[in-house]
Amino acid sequence: MKRNHYIIISLLTLASALCACKDDYLDVRKIDANISVEQLYRNYPYAQTALWNIYSYLPDGFANLDMEAATDNAESTSVDAISQAFNLGIWNQYTNPDGRWNINFNGIRNANLFLKNKEKIDIAYIKNGVVGVDSSNYFNARDNVKYMEGEALFLKAFFYFELVKRYGGVPLLEEPLDPEDAATWKNVQRSSLDESLKYIASLCDKAAAIIPANLTASWYEDGRVRHGAIRALKARVLLYGASPLYKANGSSITWAQAASAANEVIQLARYSLDASYTKVFSKDNAGTAELIFYRRYGALNWIEKNNFPIVFENSNGRSVTPSQNFVDAFEVLEKDGAGTVTGSVPFNWNNPAHTANPYANRDPRLAATVITNNSSYQSTTIETFYGGNSGLPRLNATKTGYYLAKWSNSALNLVTNTTSDHNWIYFRYGEVLLNYAEAMFNAYGAQSDPGNFGMTALQAINMVRTRAGVPALTAAQLNQAAIERERNVELSFENHRFWDVRRWNKGTTYFKAPLNRIDITKSTSGSAVTFTYTVKKLEDRIFEEKMNWYPIPQAEINKTGWAQNAGW
Repeated sequence: MKRNHYIIISLLTLASALCACKDDYLDVRKIDANISVEQLYRNYPYAQTALWNIYSYLPDGFANLDMEAATDNAESTSVDAISQAFNLGIWNQYTNPDGRWNINFNGIRNANLFLKNKEKIDIAYIKNGVVGVDSSNYFNARDNVKYMEGEALFLKAFFYFELVKRYGGVPLLEEPLDPEDAATWKNVQRSSLDESLKYIASLCDKAAAIIPANLTASWYEDGRVRHGAIRALKARVLLYGASPLYKANGSSITWAQAASAANEVIQLARYSLDASYTKVFSKDNAGTAELIFYRRYGALNWIEKNNFPIVFENSNGRSVTPSQNFVDAFEVLEKDGAGTVTGSVPFNWNNPAHTANPYANRDPRLAATVITNNSSYQSTTIETFYGGNSGLPRLNATKTGYYLAKWSNSALNLVTNTTSDHNWIYFRYGEVLLNYAEAMFNAYGAQSDPGNFGMTALQAINMVRTRAGVPALTAAQLNQAAIERERNVELSFENHRFWDVRRWNKGTTYFKAPLNRIDITKSTSGSAVTFTYTVKKLEDRIFEEKMNWYPIPQAEINKTGWAQNAGW
């Protein structure tokens, strides 16, 4: 038992180094080693450091950007990228490059440690140190201790959802069990999927009751959990729970419940769509009203080094490159003789007007997300045609004919090694509106609002489209296929596609289909330059029904004797 009293200290010290040096996520202090859990939680600054440590278990979004290449949206240029194992079907209960079992249960353990010991936190010394009538420091500390409980509950819920969307039902723990201690896990049982989803929702409700919606205290730092993030997590959990894969596996959550949860975020009236889609993924995105919960990474440029077209010196070619499957999802804008947009239609390779200039008059989110052939980037014309400055057969050139624009700061100079801030988005208002639209549509149809929420499914999805500069859908045009397409073009490369396709139970439709690339040839006749575009298959991919869920790590099966997930 002695080991359990002291193990958290080494984790805190490690988290301090990681958070301060790599992510600038929250300012984490180092604390003295060799103190007991009792001493740790009685000390107010140390207890706060223990809470900051729980944040360190949140997913590293930018480091996991390659997982988009395990979907039909992209291909990784690197042959050793973790996405390749998924695309080749060579992952299992013994080897899973995205296995998050231990890290999430360690996060849950640390959250449970905090929740179990929160009553020990002593702030009496602050009250005793009050001079005169100004007691604000004491009252701030009192409120902070209360809010810290809400943060721990939210983070625990977040980690549980990371597990559930991978593995289905999991053990629901109130005690801080060590996931690496076989003896403590031997008699632990898995809960059902439905029980797990409802437990996560209950954690969100508890957290939301603690952290108020109108929290404006200046001492409550940016990056910490707020009420809107708690509501957004619950809305996403219920959206998944109402989806076909989850319903087929025992979830009792309804689309109506998911719609109501998303509406709770909307009714906060705290968030709104930014006027610029591009700004949402820029270095200045933390200042927009669209972001609900995000992770600060500080100043860096490795995202740009990985993803800039290889014409730029110091671009390393470890890029995640959009596929032709993805590019084809962006609609074509129809315009009248005066250039006014009058409508939009799906892109069609059998339409000569589309294929003559396939990137003209497209949904503006295409240019914000994808660098295409003959486009300008840092005043350089990007050539992804065969023999071009960023095309094959150049070493580490894109395999698909495209490069990723989203998340990169195009103003950075890789030669002079300039850097800029980056913030990974966990929740934003654009997603909330699409969650609401999908849930409302499946519960009530395109134009009904029986709960008097003040917004229909059609209105919600059209808010997102209007911000992007795409014509509104009609009620007749709104269907599940339109919802799936809109989520993909709006939320691409934000860690949604991998999970959306699974919850829709459409992995064999989207992920088993061949991944396509664009083959481009350049022709010149005098001063005239023309490009010929041909869609070609890049590779076949493997996806089986069992891959909707991850296998439980075999080490856990050996410890507990649980039945393995179906098919593994």
